[in-house]
This record gives sequence, structure tokens and C-alpha cells, in this order.
Amino acid sequence: MTFTLFLIGITATILGALPPGASNLAVIKTTINENIKQGLKISYGAGLGEVILAFLALSFGFVIKEYFVMHTWIQIVLIVILFIVGIYLVRTKPKEVKDPSSFSSKYATGFLLSIVNPPVLIYWVVIFSMLHKNYNFNSMAAIPVLILFFSGVFLGKVITLYGYGRLGHLIQNKKSNFKCFINRLIGVILILISMIQVVKLTLF
Repeated sequence: MTFTLFLIGITATILGALPPGASNLAVIKTTINENIKQGLKISYGAGLGEVILAFLALSFGFVIKEYFVMHTWIQIVLIVILFIVGIYLVRTKPKEVKDPSSFSSKYATGFLLSIVNPPVLIYWVVIFSMLHKNYNFNSMAAIPVLILFFSGVFLGKVITLYGYGRLGHLIQNKKSNFKCFINRLIGVILILISMIQVVKLTLF
């Protein structure tokens, strides 16, 4: 059972992280502008953010979902943040590579892009609601199992973003206009995510 949950953690995370999102494209952009090692720093921060979201989903379950439904202002704030960041990225030209001393912020960038993502939180609520049918996460005996499961979550996120980093590495030698394209693509995706959330709020 222990190893099975480890594999479930990896698989569920990869499936949830495969669709292009802000952290995925940020890894590609960083790899293109700098190198894959710096892109991996974003993936480590994003992996930690994913673990925290999964832990919150396990701890509070459907309370989180109901809270978001009842407190519309939280969703609106997140939508506005995503939209503003998206517009900023679309309108901003890519900058030159920064001094290596600034690279430590990559971890924080990955963490923030990962954790400010309500749909992923709801995704984990759904995953755990399915797992609860076959696994008991509430007993003290389950703690070592949960540690292994969350290790799988972290590893799954890093593996997925590493794949995106390799993609960025393949196109690293392209012209600077491609870097600008990636920057704008990240912005467009953030704007689309914010618009999708607006539609959800309006219709549901």
C-alpha cells in the first residue's frame, strides 16, 4: 500500500501538472534565458507549493471548496492578480540575464506560481475524495505513508517541470524574439485562466 500511494502521488501530480500553466512556462522561459539548472530551481519551489496545496486539500477537504464558493471576493482577488500579472508579462520585453546572485529568487517564483492556483487545490480535493474510499489517512499509522505520498507529489511536480525545462533547453539557442514570445505566452495563459475563473463565477 505504501509504495502504491507513492506511485499515485507521482502519477496524480504529473497528470495535474502536464497542461501548460504559469509555472511550466516559467521553467521554459528561465531555461531559454539562462539555463536548465536555473529552471530547476523554479521546479523545486513549485514542487513545495504543490505539496502544500495537496496537504491543505487533505486536511480541510471539501471545506476549502465550500469556502471558495461562499467567499467570492477571494476568487475575485485571485482573478485580478492573475490578470494584472498576465497583462504585465504580455506588455514587458524580456530582460537580459541577471546577476547570478539574484538566482535564489527562482525558488520563491516557482513557489508563488504554484501555490496561487485555486483550481489545483480543488483538483487535490477531488483526488483525496477518491482515495478516501480505499485508504485511511486519519490514523497515526498513516503518517509515514503520507510522508511518502507527499514525496511522490513533490517528485511528480519536479519531473513534469524538468520535462518542460528540457523543452526549453532544446530551443535555448533560438533568437531573442522567441524569448519575447514565451514571455507573452505566459501572460496570455494567465489572462485566460483569469477569464475562465470569471466565467465560472458568472455561470456557477
